[in-house]
Amino acid sequence: AVVSTQSTGEQEYVKDRSGLKYFFWVIWMKYSLWTGLYCLEPWERRMFNISLIFVLSMSLYTAYIFMPGYIASTVSMGCATGDKLSQYLFKSSVSEKLFFC
Repeated sequence: AVVSTQSTGEQEYVKDRSGLKYFFWVIWMKYSLWTGLYCLEPWERRMFNISLIFVLSMSLYTAYIFMPGYIASTVSMGCATGDKLSQYLFKSSVSEKLFFC
Protein backbone atom coordinates (compact mmCIF):
# COMPACT_ATOMS: atom_id res chain seq x y z
CA ALA A 1 0.00 0.00 0.00
CA VAL A 2 1.18 3.51 -0.85
CA VAL A 3 1.20 5.86 2.10
CA SER A 4 0.36 9.46 1.26
CA THR A 5 2.09 12.15 3.30
CA GLN A 6 -0.09 14.94 1.91
CA SER A 7 -3.18 16.29 3.59
CA THR A 8 -6.52 15.93 1.81
CA GLY A 9 -6.52 19.61 0.82
CA GLU A 10 -3.17 19.26 -0.94
CA GLN A 11 -4.26 16.06 -2.66
CA GLU A 12 -7.17 17.87 -4.32
CA TYR A 13 -4.81 20.44 -5.84
CA VAL A 14 -2.19 17.92 -6.86
CA LYS A 15 -4.72 15.73 -8.70
CA ASP A 16 -5.69 18.53 -11.10
CA ARG A 17 -2.55 20.51 -11.93
CA SER A 18 -4.10 22.31 -14.89
CA GLY A 19 -6.71 24.33 -13.01
CA LEU A 20 -6.69 27.95 -12.00
CA LYS A 21 -7.21 26.91 -8.39
CA TYR A 22 -3.93 24.98 -8.48
CA PHE A 23 -2.12 27.97 -10.02
CA PHE A 24 -3.19 30.25 -7.16
CA TRP A 25 -2.32 27.56 -4.63
CA VAL A 26 1.22 27.36 -6.06
CA ILE A 27 1.56 31.16 -5.96
CA TRP A 28 0.37 31.18 -2.33
CA MET A 29 2.83 28.42 -1.40
CA LYS A 30 5.73 30.30 -3.02
CA TYR A 31 4.70 33.49 -1.20
CA SER A 32 4.54 31.58 2.08
CA LEU A 33 8.00 30.08 1.52
CA TRP A 34 9.67 33.30 0.34
CA THR A 35 8.36 35.31 3.29
CA GLY A 36 8.61 32.54 5.88
CA LEU A 37 4.89 32.70 6.65
CA TYR A 38 4.69 28.93 6.98
CA CYS A 39 6.57 29.24 10.28
CA LEU A 40 4.06 31.67 11.80
CA GLU A 41 0.83 31.02 13.60
CA PRO A 42 -2.41 31.91 11.79
CA TRP A 43 -2.93 35.18 13.69
CA GLU A 44 0.68 36.21 13.00
CA ARG A 45 0.23 35.47 9.30
CA ARG A 46 -2.92 37.56 9.26
CA MET A 47 -1.18 40.49 10.96
CA PHE A 48 1.78 40.26 8.56
CA ASN A 49 -0.52 40.20 5.51
CA ILE A 50 -2.60 43.12 6.82
CA SER A 51 0.57 45.13 7.44
CA LEU A 52 1.90 44.30 3.98
CA ILE A 53 -1.37 45.29 2.31
CA PHE A 54 -1.42 48.53 4.29
CA VAL A 55 2.15 49.46 3.31
CA LEU A 56 1.55 48.61 -0.36
CA SER A 57 -1.72 50.54 -0.51
CA MET A 58 -0.14 53.62 1.11
CA SER A 59 2.76 53.41 -1.35
CA LEU A 60 0.38 53.24 -4.31
CA TYR A 61 -1.71 56.11 -2.93
CA THR A 62 1.40 58.25 -2.41
CA ALA A 63 2.61 57.49 -5.93
CA TYR A 64 -0.83 58.37 -7.32
CA ILE A 65 -0.85 61.71 -5.49
CA PHE A 66 2.75 62.85 -5.97
CA MET A 67 3.93 61.28 -9.24
CA PRO A 68 1.98 63.58 -11.62
CA GLY A 69 3.59 66.66 -10.09
CA TYR A 70 7.02 65.07 -10.11
CA ILE A 71 6.67 63.98 -13.73
CA ALA A 72 5.40 67.43 -14.73
CA SER A 73 8.30 69.19 -13.05
CA THR A 74 10.80 66.75 -14.56
CA VAL A 75 9.39 67.17 -18.05
CA SER A 76 9.23 70.95 -17.71
CA MET A 77 12.96 71.04 -16.97
CA GLY A 78 13.80 68.92 -19.97
CA CYS A 79 11.70 70.19 -22.88
CA ALA A 80 9.52 73.07 -24.07
CA THR A 81 6.27 71.10 -23.87
CA GLY A 82 6.66 70.55 -20.14
CA ASP A 83 4.86 73.79 -19.32
CA LYS A 84 1.86 72.69 -21.38
CA LEU A 85 1.95 69.27 -19.67
CA SER A 86 2.07 70.75 -16.18
CA GLN A 87 -0.86 73.04 -17.02
CA TYR A 88 -2.78 70.00 -18.25
CA LEU A 89 -2.02 67.95 -15.15
CA PHE A 90 -3.08 70.64 -12.70
CA LYS A 91 -6.31 71.83 -14.35
CA SER A 92 -9.23 71.56 -11.99
CA SER A 93 -12.07 70.45 -14.23
CA VAL A 94 -12.34 67.30 -16.28
CA SER A 95 -13.84 69.13 -19.28
CA GLU A 96 -10.69 71.25 -19.58
CA LYS A 97 -8.55 68.11 -19.53
CA LEU A 98 -10.58 66.57 -22.34
CA PHE A 99 -9.64 69.42 -24.70
CA PHE A 100 -5.89 69.22 -24.27
CA CYS A 101 -4.44 70.40 -27.60
